[in-house]
Amino acid sequence: MPTETLFSAAPTDTPSTSLGSYSLTLPMTSLAIGVDNIHHDVFLSPRFLQLTRDYLFDLIRQNASRNYLPGIELRTAKALDGTAFRKLLADVLHSSLTNAKYHKNIEMDLLFRVAILKFLTTELGSQFANLIHEGKEWIRQRGEHFERSQQAHVIKARLSELQSARSSVIRAVGQQVAQSWIDVEENIIAKARKALFGEEFTPLYDLLKNRLIFLDGGKDDTYFLEHYVLLGNYARDPDRFEAMDALFQELLSQGVVESRGRRRPAGSCVSGSRQGVR
Repeated sequence: MPTETLFSAAPTDTPSTSLGSYSLTLPMTSLAIGVDNIHHDVFLSPRFLQLTRDYLFDLIRQNASRNYLPGIELRTAKALDGTAFRKLLADVLHSSLTNAKYHKNIEMDLLFRVAILKFLTTELGSQFANLIHEGKEWIRQRGEHFERSQQAHVIKARLSELQSARSSVIRAVGQQVAQSWIDVEENIIAKARKALFGEEFTPLYDLLKNRLIFLDGGKDDTYFLEHYVLLGNYARDPDRFEAMDALFQELLSQGVVESRGRRRPAGSCVSGSRQGVR
């Protein structure tokens, strides 16, 4: 079968691979420090805070009630649905962007984004704790006789199971909130920001829509296993991050040295049939 030249290396061609690191920092240099001379002060609307708290509590209650709290009637706030929450979030983020444009300072919008993300992630844990507390209060309010009943012991056991499942509940609810955040950013806010500030700051906003932000404490072994790479958590684990990072750096460094050390003779070529090349 006839062959065809696929690659020919000239004497002056040398493989070139370089390794480098990068970092992405949110700029806050033009903003005034708050009253404690450490943090920046951000004021969030009390209405936005309360509506969001009720929405998060309702999401957590719905997620937990199906598996852990059957038969317990917890408070039901008149919470927003998913569509209304996305609209509320879009309005708040758009107002921040407008304010940043008025002051001609994109850092104000970035700071506002960080403040909202901090509030959302903190409230996920707080509202989960509120759900546990309300379950215990539901038992206590039924009197001392009920607290010693078999039904009360069953409910307490389920509350204990729910506490153990904290990460999975917050993961499910957090990813739902993350999807709302991403939908608002990509479909509404990104277009407005591009019109006002251009695309220069896009990498910064991409960082702030990372789904890892909405995990419990930013860590979740199940999520890492499903979407990334699950590494060891303890110092003696051979696959902990530091050990794997050092291993990959060593392998990459060796590959770069070997590729730079190889030279092809003048006029050499790699040949093969079409059927044998993929």
